[in-house]
Parts: sequence; C-alpha cells; structure tokens
Amino acid sequence: MIKSLERISWPARLTLVVLLAIMTIPLLWGVSLSFRSNTEIAAMSGFGIQSFIPEHFTIINYQNFFSSVNFLRVLATTLYVCGAVTLASVLTDAMAAFAFARMRFPGRDILFSAVLATMILPLELLIIPLYSQVRDMGMINKLSGIIIPFTANGFGIFFLRQFIKGVPNELEEAATIDGCGRWRLFGQIILPLCRTALITLGTIQFLAQWDGFLVPVTFISEPSKAVLQVVLADLHSGVYFNDYGILYAGITVGSLPIILLFVFIQKYYMDGIASTGIKG
Repeated sequence: MIKSLERISWPARLTLVVLLAIMTIPLLWGVSLSFRSNTEIAAMSGFGIQSFIPEHFTIINYQNFFSSVNFLRVLATTLYVCGAVTLASVLTDAMAAFAFARMRFPGRDILFSAVLATMILPLELLIIPLYSQVRDMGMINKLSGIIIPFTANGFGIFFLRQFIKGVPNELEEAATIDGCGRWRLFGQIILPLCRTALITLGTIQFLAQWDGFLVPVTFISEPSKAVLQVVLADLHSGVYFNDYGILYAGITVGSLPIILLFVFIQKYYMDGIASTGIKG
C-alpha cells in the first residue's frame, strides 16, 4: 500500500485530498448540525471552524428522533427491502450476464443492446407506467411492489457480463469435457470466480435501494411499511416550522449502517471496480 502511494505524483495526491475534503466536509457538517438546537442552526451564517463545533452541545435531536420514530421497525423494513432486491437482482443479473457472455442464440446482440438501452432511461420517466403495472398486479402498498420491479438491472447485467467475458475459455472447455452442464458450470465455476464482482454489484445495488425515495414514496402510503428515506423526508416537515435538528440526527443514524457495511467490504468493492474496468 505504501509503495503504491509513493508512485502517485504530488498533483494526483493533491487532487485526491481535495476530493476527500469534498466528500467528508458535508458529512462532518451534518453530524455537527445534529448536535445543535434549531435556534442555533437558524442563527448560523458563513462557513468556518465554528460550522463543525456546536456552540451548545445537545442530544435533544437524537432523543426526539428515537421518540418519534420506531427506528428498529423502519431499519428492519429498509434492510429487508434492500436485501431482497440485492440478492434477487444479483442472481438474475448473473444468469443473464452468463447467457450474454457465454451462450450463442439468435438475436443475442440485439437483445443485449436493448438491455443497454434501459440504462439511458431515468426512473422519473418510467415511474408512471411502472406504477400502473404495479397497481394492476395488486402490489400497491405492499413491499413486493418495491422489490419485484427491481429484480433485474441493465447496469448489473452489463457489469457482470464484462467480468465473465474475462474468465478464460479454457476453464469452460475443461469443465464441459468433464461432463459439466450449463447450470453446474454457472453455479460451480463462474459464480465462485465472480465473487468479487458479485460483491461489488451487490454493494452498488444495496446503496441504490437504501437511497431510493421516489418509488417507495409513490408506491407505499402506509406508515407501517415506510422505508428510511421516506421517514426522514416526513420527519422534519411542518406547516409553520421545519425541525432540521431531528432531520440531521436521523440522517446521521441512518448513515451508520451503510458506513459499517462499506468498511467491511471496501476491499472487495475496490477490487471489483478495478478488475472489471479493464475487461474487454
């Protein structure tokens, strides 16, 4: 690691430091605001060292947050949705990627181009027809309505296809000679070799679902089934007063699971991004 850093030029190091500051300063600022009263937050002006050090340290925002929100229920619901989408999407994307990378069938390239085309369309453009489909399937106000539509992903298929194409063909040929069928080849040869890419994709999918707001707030109206982002959006809003303190406290608490997740899997995540990026 040290040798790798020594090979980085000083302009590159300076750029990395600036990017690190851009990423961490808003996070530290938000944590600081969670320990301030709303009066102190409203009185703040300018930007300096005082922006990160509360004048009057208080934990009242956290007390109000946990008294207003059944955080364990919200966390369990959010983890269930994110986990279900991640597992289903990674498996579905892996099977589709294997087919596009290793199997030959009529219209394969055209179909793969159509899959890539889905990456161009933003979710905001698809939300109305998607809502109509979910409603017709009777999944409005059900967690399945925000899980099933996302069990396949164009980016995930493309991402894993690039990785699988880099797996040596000799492995597949040797397995086929030994009598290995398609499903066994996929499950016992390809998936273990793609572990890093699968973890990377799973992390990306999990984060996307964790940060998702538009679909849950559109498809779910029952408070008992609300996910974290919807709860946070509803938490601070009022007719005559916005409680930003409790909002920042909720954001801080809600960020901890994601930070812990990334700490444990960052090695696999970075390796997956690096190795997949050089595949042809």
